[in-house]
Amino acid sequence: MTPEEAEDRIEKLEDALHRIRQWCDAYPVDIFIEPTKDEIKIGVDALKATGVITSDGLHGLWARHILNGVRKYTDVLEPVE
Repeated sequence: MTPEEAEDRIEKLEDALHRIRQWCDAYPVDIFIEPTKDEIKIGVDALKATGVITSDGLHGLWARHILNGVRKYTDVLEPVE
């Protein structure tokens, strides 16, 4: 890898890290208030009662959404040989 290629890679890495950090800060708890354990239990029980979707299904959906967002920023990086 040439020094120019290394510098370009560093810039891409820094940009990817900056974008990932922005995602991390996207849902501040002062705006999106954390539910209490009791509130979470009420929500889980309500979902179970519907018989349509589980909290596990929603958690999987949210986790995939987040991780696919992170992947979008890291896909610009080519593997180093």
